[in-house]
Amino acid sequence: MLTYPELKNLIQFISFLFSLGLNSLLIYLILTKSPKKMENYRYLMIYFSCFAMLFSTVDFVVGPFVHSHEKSFCVLADRTNWKLGEGSQYFLICVLCGCFGVTITFFAIHFVFRFFALERKGRVAYFRGWYFAIWLTIPVVFGVLWGCTIAFLVGPDAEKTEYLRESVLSNYNMTMENVTYIAGVYWKKTADGGEEMVLNSMIAILIFLTLMSISFTIVCYYGFLSYQRITELIDEGHSQYTKNLQRQLYKALVAQAIIPIVLMYLPVGNYLILPLFGVNIAPFSKLVTLLYAAYPAVDPLPLMFIIDNYRIALADYFYCCSSYKNRVTASEEEISRGQTTI
Repeated sequence: MLTYPELKNLIQFISFLFSLGLNSLLIYLILTKSPKKMENYRYLMIYFSCFAMLFSTVDFVVGPFVHSHEKSFCVLADRTNWKLGEGSQYFLICVLCGCFGVTITFFAIHFVFRFFALERKGRVAYFRGWYFAIWLTIPVVFGVLWGCTIAFLVGPDAEKTEYLRESVLSNYNMTMENVTYIAGVYWKKTADGGEEMVLNSMIAILIFLTLMSISFTIVCYYGFLSYQRITELIDEGHSQYTKNLQRQLYKALVAQAIIPIVLMYLPVGNYLILPLFGVNIAPFSKLVTLLYAAYPAVDPLPLMFIIDNYRIALADYFYCCSSYKNRVTASEEEISRGQTTI
């Protein structure tokens, strides 16, 4: 029977391998099988696939434990066998946390682009030239902001070390002298037995919730607009090809919304917020560790299996079969008429 640390290490390793393999395969499909009308959307997908591989690599190298104890949250890593120094491990933990900021921001940009493409009013031009470079920079800025908040506002200190000591030992059989960690403690006890707010942790959670709220609001707003537009396009479509294509887009939209909400927004949001109100979620935080590691490996799947150009290419390669009843492919004539929209 595997212990939790062993299970965690196994899942992080498997996720790392799958992330490298699936994202590399997706990049190949994007470069060789994408419809011409995808334009810069191809580069957005390649950009995020490369980032997902970086994300999973850092997660595997650091091997973090996402942990919560009473009115605190923390991310810790065992440095028993770490040969590169505590400073480098601390830096990588901050980078790994910053990856969450990059991910949720890119996800929001993805929905903006998807709606502009569906809208067909020429606003996709805002994803070309220098505009496109700015769009690519925004996730990095959000990620750096998230990582710097971690590094400078919720870093380790002697008081936090003692606060977490017993919990870390009982849950992971590790002493605080052998871990590198970041932690936010929302409330600390005073000499008279009361509690007082820890200002740095409160500022940090305010920044985190602001960034998450911005991203989630954009996703919900443009997701709803995209749903409305796809419904209109299905009703407007005169050919079976157009109707089937829009149904594909709708399925991809739903899948691409569910995966990050289930694996990222909800787990991490609850992990950060609930301790603020004194809810001890230590068992749940172990699940957050696994979900966080799994996301980069799972995220490519909707694009690979819902978009016909990619799914059929995979089917032809693995099954040597090119005849499917429900296949929807775009002819060059349909592409030139602008009927394909991703």
